[in-house]
Amino acid sequence: MQADRQPMDPVRLFGRRLLMLALFVLVIIAVAGVWSAFGKERESGEMRREAELRLADLAERSDQLNAKLVRLETDRGREEALRERYELGREGERLIVIVDAPVPDKPTTTPSVFQRIRDALPW
Repeated sequence: MQADRQPMDPVRLFGRRLLMLALFVLVIIAVAGVWSAFGKERESGEMRREAELRLADLAERSDQLNAKLVRLETDRGREEALRERYELGREGERLIVIVDAPVPDKPTTTPSVFQRIRDALPW
């Protein structure tokens, strides 16, 4: 008879419900932690891809700068850089200005009397 009354004991029922509530809260906390970790993993993956793109861009720019540096170490490269930057020419070089040939205007003819009347009347 003692075994039959134990499941109906209100203190035990309250304790079980309290335990179920505590387990539910723990599950919610664990799910929130996993979701947060998942979000951080996605964010770090995106940041890594951006960093790799920046690294590739910087490596390309470094290669370009190294090539430019090698070119500037020669006399010809220095001369080209000075000409480009200061728009200089060598001694004895002259300026040549190329001008397009003028386009001839269309010969204008005076309209006849009939053309003027036709233009004036809309029909």
